[in-house]
Amino acid sequence: MIGETRKSPGNGPMSVSEIEHELGKLRANDDGTLALRSSVLNLIVVTDEESAPEVTRSVSNLAGRYPARAIVLISDPDDPNPNVDAQLSAFCNVRGGGGAQVCAEQVTIHAEGPPAGHLESLAGPLLIPDLPVFLWYPGAFSPHSPEFAAMSDLADRVILDSAAREDREDSLREIAALVGRGGGPAVGDLQWVGLSPWRSLLADAFGSPERAGDLEKIASAEVLYAPGGECRALLLVGWLASSLGWNPKGLERDGGHRRVEFDGPSGSVAVELSPDSPDARLRRVRLRSPEHTFQVSRHREHREVKTTVMRGEELVAERTVHLGHFDLGVLVGEELQFRGRDETYEAALRTAVEVIDL
Repeated sequence: MIGETRKSPGNGPMSVSEIEHELGKLRANDDGTLALRSSVLNLIVVTDEESAPEVTRSVSNLAGRYPARAIVLISDPDDPNPNVDAQLSAFCNVRGGGGAQVCAEQVTIHAEGPPAGHLESLAGPLLIPDLPVFLWYPGAFSPHSPEFAAMSDLADRVILDSAAREDREDSLREIAALVGRGGGPAVGDLQWVGLSPWRSLLADAFGSPERAGDLEKIASAEVLYAPGGECRALLLVGWLASSLGWNPKGLERDGGHRRVEFDGPSGSVAVELSPDSPDARLRRVRLRSPEHTFQVSRHREHREVKTTVMRGEELVAERTVHLGHFDLGVLVGEELQFRGRDETYEAALRTAVEVIDL
């Protein structure tokens, strides 16, 4: 999509009315007409100074595909000097045969010192009424903090990354507790979004009528991942277990390796989780039934995923799919398409936490 980014020449402390006025000026065309606002949602982002460049770039890249009023809050509560600084921009492009311009808007606010403890008071008045509100925490988060509670009260959906914290098991536990509270916003996890092609390919492997019955006969599974892919691997196992009726009953640990025992519809199922991939967050998933071995694995410098189905030593099915480029903006864009709760994710998350707590 061809468009242009317009930026306000001024910055610094601004009132809500001043921000709205400046955004209107950014939407003004050369002939004096006002370009249409194209926002279909509000996106609030809470980040820090270190992550701000990448996050801001991702938000800007989203503007053409998911028109929003984006409010990027760069928070530094430990700064001794209280300060609030606003920067404004708009992404404008021509749509339709009439040549009318439409613009998406971005407000970037640096909040330092005490103002960083009340981000909801900065973001709330800038939201466009009657549009859904997405709240994105790209980095580490604490659902127990007063700031998170106040911000989540503004949102219809919260987008988190369960792998953003070093203690990934606690991260999954806290997200599960957040989901289980009820009454709050829906929750999305970028690690779950990253599993979408894997889940689709695994489901397709059982699509043939003669192999559909193997789902109930899975006796073992292996998941190979890099240490940074622990959340993704646990959510994948949680999805398999919650979808196939496996109930966790035992866990053995050997360093970072896990062997989980489940009760399945046809008996015991053993799942090995191995953090031995040198690179890809998720490298290989292998399922075995008495008759077939189903495998999904990354290859060719991790740009493609290959599915194979073996009957003994015989290859009976094979498929290769190009994954494309799953950068941060793509993952968030997928989450912006959801409005309500993702019950499949929530079931996978609950089961993953059950495995962790065995």
